[in-house]
Amino acid sequence: MGTACSKDANDPPVTFAYASDVFEVEFRSTVTLQAPTMEWPGDKGTFSLKEDLEGLSINQNTGAIEIERHLPLGTHEIVVNAISGEKSWETSLELNNVLKDSFWSGGHNNDPMSDEIDYDRQFWLFEDGTLEVEIIGVAGSKGVGVWSLDGNTFSMHYCTYCEDANPQDIPNTDEHSYYEGTLTNEPIIASISGQWYVIRFDPDSSQLRGNFHLQWD
Repeated sequence: MGTACSKDANDPPVTFAYASDVFEVEFRSTVTLQAPTMEWPGDKGTFSLKEDLEGLSINQNTGAIEIERHLPLGTHEIVVNAISGEKSWETSLELNNVLKDSFWSGGHNNDPMSDEIDYDRQFWLFEDGTLEVEIIGVAGSKGVGVWSLDGNTFSMHYCTYCEDANPQDIPNTDEHSYYEGTLTNEPIIASISGQWYVIRFDPDSSQLRGNFHLQWD
């Protein structure tokens, strides 16, 4: 169990800690981190976050932390203050918000100047970085590929009508689709938008074809 020091150097340390120093939550999940252990040396006080973070709130009476669906992806260093009268203490934890298995629907157009999208595809993104795709209502259109996320920058290589291919081979396969865009996470919906290309190796070329949009379902 961790200890926390008062901001007054003359005060003895107290026990103030959450159940762990590191927590992992899945993207778009709602989770409660249970109240910390806090041995108030005097009157019971209140809790607050040192810095506000979108999608995160704290119960000022118990210190329990509420995680909402729109918490940004990535690793967050969270500092919690405990305050009683003129005295205060702080403890910290690491919160990792990760994108694991997920399902998205959307599609693309063939005009880089247009925002109108044909929502005709379904994508299953897996934790190991592979994916499956299908054009809705089109028999035999299932395909595979790979995806990655660097911060909020999303990229994806895939093919359709290639269900039996090795997903890891797709980035090096002649004439496949490549999406690159930005992930946005809001309270109601998460989405990924950007541009898509056709990648060719014979001859070696990449051609911008249009825009794409995916949304979390």
